[in-house]
Amino acid sequence: FINSSLYAYEKDQLISLKIEKFFKNFKTLEANFIQVGPSGNISNGKIYLDFPGKLRIDYEKPNNLLITSQGFWIVIQDRDNRTTNNIPVKSSPFSILLQDKPILNYENFKFEYSITSGIVSLEIKSDANDKLEGLILEFSEKPFNLKKWIIQDAFGEKTTVLIQDAKYNNNLSYLLFFPIDFPESSN
Repeated sequence: FINSSLYAYEKDQLISLKIEKFFKNFKTLEANFIQVGPSGNISNGKIYLDFPGKLRIDYEKPNNLLITSQGFWIVIQDRDNRTTNNIPVKSSPFSILLQDKPILNYENFKFEYSITSGIVSLEIKSDANDKLEGLILEFSEKPFNLKKWIIQDAFGEKTTVLIQDAKYNNNLSYLLFFPIDFPESSN
């Protein structure tokens, strides 16, 4: 019995080291994504991350949304309706990914690992609330790469984002992370 719990502890340590190493070496990501919403609706697009703090999620039509961040605000824009909404990064599920700190060194967060069929899952939940909200990151074990994340909202609804054709640590233009400047209408 002692050996099996020691083995489980060592396995957890190994997983946490792999995750820390991944994020330590992770500077940028450029990838295609497929998003499956809680009701089964599917969206496609491109995602760009540049650590720390920069995010761009560029949805293809019919969604036609653009989400950008340069650290403090997440800017959500609807290109069809020409509307912009700002939300603080801290109140978004991406906050833990966008901050300049080793991912597993956050106070006030619980981290749980599991490995199933070569997929490493890292579940991240806030200590402060025992609500359903959380973020699950899933990695392939060999090679160790981010494959998807699952965001669970306060109502327990899950949105899954599958990462495809990922390119890591390429130079990305800082211009990618600016919101669209909608010109004033002239009527």
